[in-house]
Amino acid sequence: MDFWSKEPPLPPSRGPISTAIAEYLRSTGPPPDDGTIADASPFGEDWQLGLYLCYELHYRGLAGVDAAREWDPDLLRARSALERPFLKALRHQATRHERTAAALDDLLVEPVDGIGVTHYLQDDGELWQLREYAAQRSLYHLKEADPHAWVLPRLWGRAKAGMAAVEFDEFGGGRADRVHARLFADLMADLGLDTTYGRYLDSAGAEALAVVNLMSLFG
Repeated sequence: MDFWSKEPPLPPSRGPISTAIAEYLRSTGPPPDDGTIADASPFGEDWQLGLYLCYELHYRGLAGVDAAREWDPDLLRARSALERPFLKALRHQATRHERTAAALDDLLVEPVDGIGVTHYLQDDGELWQLREYAAQRSLYHLKEADPHAWVLPRLWGRAKAGMAAVEFDEFGGGRADRVHARLFADLMADLGLDTTYGRYLDSAGAEALAVVNLMSLFG
């Protein structure tokens, strides 16, 4: 199997939220109630895994889960109840800018003395750390640019044309061997990692889950 495979299995739960969502997806229990959600941290593994499972129905789906659950009203309400505190927590932590242009200026300039994970891996990282990072990032990169496609119906004119051009490149410019998700799968294979879609969901930390969830939420 590789990353073209569909419908990853439901992973083990990590707390009451993800347990309730998994049981609801299997039709063996109700979705999480407000009290269960209120007691958890928006940045915690249980919260982020539960939200990830809700979103995954809009991508390849989950093995053994009825595709009709994608638009299930009760599940959508539970998802919304998870999204609102997550957004509030993000706004609390994010740097504030008076103008959009100022925020973009900070994001579009690569710092010479960058201290992020990729800078560390490039300068000082070991192979096992690169493999771990690639496994965690595979949650997004094996569906690279799919979350961004949700925004296309909301754009018009130059913005839509520009976004479509970026997506065309992300999806290989018409060539399956150049699809960016395929290229990342090739990287994983070179590192000796399993390229099956969703293979490393079980071991993904809250941080890796939150990155993918944020893109899905903004879509």
